[in-house]
Amino acid sequence: MTNHIRTTLIFGLLSALSVIPLTHIPTILWGWPVAIKCFVLANLILYSVLLCRWSNTSIVAIVFPLLLTVGLALRPETYSSFIMVTLGVLGWIRSGICFKEMVVRSLFAEFITLGGGAIILVFWWPEPTMVLPVALWFFFLFQTLYFFIVPLSLENPMSLVSDPFEHASREMERIFKTNNAGQ
Repeated sequence: MTNHIRTTLIFGLLSALSVIPLTHIPTILWGWPVAIKCFVLANLILYSVLLCRWSNTSIVAIVFPLLLTVGLALRPETYSSFIMVTLGVLGWIRSGICFKEMVVRSLFAEFITLGGGAIILVFWWPEPTMVLPVALWFFFLFQTLYFFIVPLSLENPMSLVSDPFEHASREMERIFKTNNAGQ
């Protein structure tokens, strides 16, 4: 399991566990639609920062796409359009800004992950609040599929070797082979 998959799973679990406590007070103040949209927006911002960190992309590159969702989050009557724009912005940030090496594969991965995540949110969208953490958890489970479909070429070749002694041994063998070949 790569670091990206593990971190996405942990992020999704933390998001699912924190949705009810973090939306309780804002629900009392602003109402449920605005509170849940602010929570989704905060998750999108945090996950986008993680994506930028993994791809060594500047955080400034994701400011414009994230600003598109802020206006929709504060308007109570734009619920379905907010979800669609948020999913589009997530795909834009992930495949258009951060990981843009394999265009066709990235589009296929976005179609699978965002489409599957949207279907989960539509069919599991909670009437009772207690189903919301499960819907969020399954959404992030679908998001991990992206990193299975699109292998990241940004990983350091050193990270593929888990043991530093094994890496040192391979480097020493390579040095001996190049020295013996020169004689």
